[in-house]
Amino acid sequence: MKKCNEEEIENNKCKNCGEQASYFSDENNGWLCEDCRSIEDGLDKLADKIEKKLSKRVYSFDLNELINCLSKDEIYNIARNLGVNKISGLNKEKLIETLLKEYKNLVEKRALFFDEERYKILKSYVDSKGVKLFDDIDEEEADKSVYFIQQGMLFPIAKDGVSIFLMPEIVQGLIKERNNLEYRRKIKFNSEIINIFRAMNKVYGILKLEDAKEIIERYFNIENCEFEELIREATYYYNEYREEGIFIVNNEIDNFEELLKDIDTEKDLSYAMISKEELLNMLEENWVYNSKAGKTFYKEFTNMFRVDRDMLIAMMEDLIFDVQENEPKDAVDKMIELINIENDEARYVASSMMNKFVKKIRLWRYKGSTTNEIKSNVVSLKANKDIKRNDPCPCGSLKKYKKCCGKDEKVINLLE
Repeated sequence: MKKCNEEEIENNKCKNCGEQASYFSDENNGWLCEDCRSIEDGLDKLADKIEKKLSKRVYSFDLNELINCLSKDEIYNIARNLGVNKISGLNKEKLIETLLKEYKNLVEKRALFFDEERYKILKSYVDSKGVKLFDDIDEEEADKSVYFIQQGMLFPIAKDGVSIFLMPEIVQGLIKERNNLEYRRKIKFNSEIINIFRAMNKVYGILKLEDAKEIIERYFNIENCEFEELIREATYYYNEYREEGIFIVNNEIDNFEELLKDIDTEKDLSYAMISKEELLNMLEENWVYNSKAGKTFYKEFTNMFRVDRDMLIAMMEDLIFDVQENEPKDAVDKMIELINIENDEARYVASSMMNKFVKKIRLWRYKGSTTNEIKSNVVSLKANKDIKRNDPCPCGSLKKYKKCCGKDEKVINLLE
């Protein structure tokens, strides 16, 4: 990496952040600013440290040999993640002995909670004789492989400067034994439960496990299913949600206590009834764009404005997250400022389209209902009960009706 002269600094931008560049990286074939150079230097040092550590490990399919190469802390973490009990006071030798003794039974138990995706990844190692080159693994699988590494089912090593993932022979045998119709039915059922729950997590944001179980029962008979263990194990693999006491919380939610307060303002509001098809569609790539609301918005917006497809899809996805924390109008105003539409008429048209779109988004604070659905329920209530404009809004927002769901109503109350 070389430092730029003054003329080069003026003419070149950092390839990572767009700031003025100070260095040229031969390795990355691009210009870098001071901050990005420091980050890349740090990453290079970390990579060297990891490679040095992995190069000390053995190339073997014997679990005993693979385990013995690890530090005591690494062995302890594998044992704890698998569920080995009473290990906190053990020395390394005793820890290894205990782990090896219980390993097979614990992995067999863990396999009962796998879904099709996890089985497919592990079977791909069996099909390649227990070895995969790190460079041959895509980014998504590499991220999810951490789950298997943490439970001692895969072991990363470096051999002759090449990073490799190995599967112990004992795990290969367990996966081969499960290549049968009965187990495939089991993981297919697990997949259906887990996928519905993952989609529910996107829609509802935060759920008690007991409530999640009741909702799942709308779609499946889970009488003989170890539901809590199945969902908990998927937590570690998908990393999309987390446990917070009695709640399962979407990882996009930072302050879940505040969200709970918003939800509790309307205790009579039930979780939205959503079709199985709609839920499963939410797990597909570009589900926002492919949804009914997304397609309508995309068509209307591109008929009026010339905009890159990927940029518009990114805008839609940003709006979906912003409206979870902000009122629809505030989320739209923020987006309008961000895309910098200067013409007043164009701003008005774009705002109107975005407002229509965000009011169709399922919101965490409304237990999966949309703003339109909430307002529709309020209209239904209003037909049976006279709601004054200064009364609390029946949607549970704690605002006055005229400043919430009655904002767009005429002042004249036809029911008086």
